[in-house]
Amino acid sequence: MSKKAPETVQARTGARRREATQTAIVDAMRALLLAGEPFSTLSVEQIASAAGLSRATFYLHFADKKEVMIRLAHEIVEQRFVIGAEPLADPHISRDAVNAVVTEMVDRWIDDAPLLEALIELAEQDAAVNQNWMDAVHEVGEMGAKLMSAHWGGGTGAYDDPETLGKVLAWMFERSAHQLTRDRSARDSVIAAISEVLWRVFEYRPPRGRA
Repeated sequence: MSKKAPETVQARTGARRREATQTAIVDAMRALLLAGEPFSTLSVEQIASAAGLSRATFYLHFADKKEVMIRLAHEIVEQRFVIGAEPLADPHISRDAVNAVVTEMVDRWIDDAPLLEALIELAEQDAAVNQNWMDAVHEVGEMGAKLMSAHWGGGTGAYDDPETLGKVLAWMFERSAHQLTRDRSARDSVIAAISEVLWRVFEYRPPRGRA
């Protein structure tokens, strides 16, 4: 069996350069959307210019602005993983800690509202983007299912279908944050409601008499 040839310095340098260029393009789109540019009228030329690149360089890395949006969507979801993964993994997490995680997630959603508005609007129009956004939200649901199973400890106390429950909760958060936090005065009540739901789920116990 032949050994894989070691990666050359030139190859590693090229990979880092490609990643840096792609990051610059994604960051440029993020900045333009946060500044109020509508995705529908945003051009490749605008994105490339904001990234300090040529239009030709843009097309070396992305087929179109939709591909940039898909990558941005996954980065948004990864940020949510970072926020909640460690504290929610604690099987003895407190109610205050749950509330703190939800607060940070909702506030991040509010801060990113223009990005998410553009993403959700595009997902409603484009099947590929919609599938990517669904997959990203389901990743959050899968993480939630693992966390819930760990809290319940398995056995007869566990809910029968944590995977579906995780997806339902992930979409509950996505829809609630998207629709209800448009009214900034509703922030505190939305945080309280989501925290209440998550706390009750983590504290789930089976009905008496259940086998």
